[in-house]
Amino acid sequence: MSDRSNLAASIDGAPLADEEARDLWTRFSRYMDEHRGDTAGFARENGYVSVTPTFERGRALLVVRTTEAPPEKPAQRPGGEKPAQRPGGEKPAQRPGGEKPAPRRGGSGKPARGRRRR
Repeated sequence: MSDRSNLAASIDGAPLADEEARDLWTRFSRYMDEHRGDTAGFARENGYVSVTPTFERGRALLVVRTTEAPPEKPAQRPGGEKPAQRPGGEKPAQRPGGEKPAPRRGGSGKPARGRRRR
């Protein structure tokens, strides 16, 4: 048998010892048995901002936050530039040749109606 538990927990990013994690999971599981899906209620009742069960590195992980998470920053684009916006809501450029693609073979190009012919 493995020397590490299959249950883990962290509070504000700091991992808990196996025994503490097991205790937290036990309390969480009992609450969830009585209040199905109410993770916010468990968090409130225990003085947490949020509690999120997840799975990481082969272990069930209970992520607890006692403070509001800092807002996530949007990912930087390579070169640090934002994409240019189209002035006045211009339409996107047309396909080369300005035509629609040809319909697929074997059909009229119209959607099926769902009726059967008699």
